[in-house]
Amino acid sequence: MFTIKQYLEIDGHEHGMIIEGTNEDNPIVLFLHGGPGYSEYPMISREKLDWLQHVTVCYWDQRGAGMSYNRSTQGELSPERFVQDCVHVTLHLKQQWRKEKIYLFGHSWGSIVGSLVAHQYPEHYYAYIGTGQIGRYLESAKDTVRFVKQNAQYREDKRALKRANKVVFDQELHTSRPLVQVLSYVNKYRGGMKRSGYSTWQGFVDVLRSKHYTDRQKFNVIPGSFQTYKEVGEFMVHADLAKLTPNFDLPIYILHGRHDFQTSILEAERFYELIEAPYKEFHVFEESAHSPFVEEKEQFVTVLQQIIHQTSA
Repeated sequence: MFTIKQYLEIDGHEHGMIIEGTNEDNPIVLFLHGGPGYSEYPMISREKLDWLQHVTVCYWDQRGAGMSYNRSTQGELSPERFVQDCVHVTLHLKQQWRKEKIYLFGHSWGSIVGSLVAHQYPEHYYAYIGTGQIGRYLESAKDTVRFVKQNAQYREDKRALKRANKVVFDQELHTSRPLVQVLSYVNKYRGGMKRSGYSTWQGFVDVLRSKHYTDRQKFNVIPGSFQTYKEVGEFMVHADLAKLTPNFDLPIYILHGRHDFQTSILEAERFYELIEAPYKEFHVFEESAHSPFVEEKEQFVTVLQQIIHQTSA
């Protein structure tokens, strides 16, 4: 197994990435993390996801996150900038690993960036794979709040119910403090990052324990998450991806947890039904919440192998 930590300069800003694999001939997967602004390599590394026998994975920290956080050089963060950064990283990987195409994998916020990139630049990718796929975050948030209310009533959790009742679904939802508070209960009620539970604190501990991050990069996760959401939150909350990316010129695969109430499966299904693509599949992971790739690892790897078999010939 090999692990490579490297940097790529884009528009005067240094982007960090970790590339892992076992065979240089394997297909390349560019992993787009969620958050926004939250590095996921530390979590996936700790979970020991066994997909490196089949693919080489590039965990790119997007502009403003972890290895790629530098307030003095990163400039304004916008969806289009993330798209262009992703294309630059893609071209770099294609050249470095001598590949005609690679795979694009978007998780949560990364599914927004991934969908935009796949829609605009399909020529670089064998397929787009979305998990925790966002369709309309505002509508998804309504499903989230309903989920919390139902569980709060069942558990007689008056504090959670009170907070859920304070959420107002208006044009200022991206600044809603009650919504942030409600999201903490999604994890508690087994509908968040992992059905078995995965708190914000556990995520930070995983980052702190990562041997591939410097101390500064570890602590960059906190300001990076806040700053990135501050700049792209309004777009994320109010965008309708089915309208922004109505058609694709490459295969689309959506992998979603049945119990995902961080990004609603109903909205992922709507997105899937409305988009047009030469080929598309929707896979439901019955025992997963937001991260089926670490919750049902064997099924995930099996689906990934099927995708590669279908698309790389």
